[in-house]
Amino acid sequence: MASTKNGKQPAHRPSRRQHIITAAVRVFGRNGFAETSIQDIADEAQVVPTAVYYHFDGKEELLELAMRRVFDQLNAVVEAARPESEPGDAEGLIRVIDAVWDWVEQNPDEARLYQVQVASANGSVKVLRDEFEQRHVQRGYDYLPEGTTRSPRAAKVRHASQALAVRTLISTTMLVTALRAEGGPLSRLPSRSVLEAVRELALRIVATEQKPAKPAQSGKSAKSAKPVTSRT
Repeated sequence: MASTKNGKQPAHRPSRRQHIITAAVRVFGRNGFAETSIQDIADEAQVVPTAVYYHFDGKEELLELAMRRVFDQLNAVVEAARPESEPGDAEGLIRVIDAVWDWVEQNPDEARLYQVQVASANGSVKVLRDEFEQRHVQRGYDYLPEGTTRSPRAAKVRHASQALAVRTLISTTMLVTALRAEGGPLSRLPSRSVLEAVRELALRIVATEQKPAKPAQSGKSAKSAKPVTSRT
């Protein structure tokens, strides 16, 4: 392997660009954007800083490309587990959860970067995040029944309920990743047990939307309860 006199790799090799992005994923995930310098990324990649600038304008571009890698990987994982051409059912939902779980296990650097950056994203990274979230929110609706409503008011309530269910479904899957990180509140629990809990919670969220709650009834007998009617 060719190298410079100081032992660091030259900038002109065809794979160098992806190698530097990989290093950026690790450093941004550990330190965050503000605390990361080009020198840090160069050291991680074992290249000189000029090699980084040869391929990239600066750390803003590197963060965008690092996050794009994370989103592209997750999109591919979810699509492989349940292609958009397939209906959303309980079996497909479990396949997606398991696939994302495995991705987190196999890609701890990318998973850590997602946790660190997705909440505070701005600029071009925020655009990527919003596109990613919108894509998976739309996919999430596949797991919920279409249903019918009798009034515009009921339709709005149902839409809000389903939007909340879908976002809870997605955020829970990824939030558990952070809770399982080293030192996190779930880090000492067996991985399999936590996965089973996530599966159960996800299925309950879907089941709640499939079975609307019955109106509360008072008194000793349900027969005396008056039906709830809409005023719209």
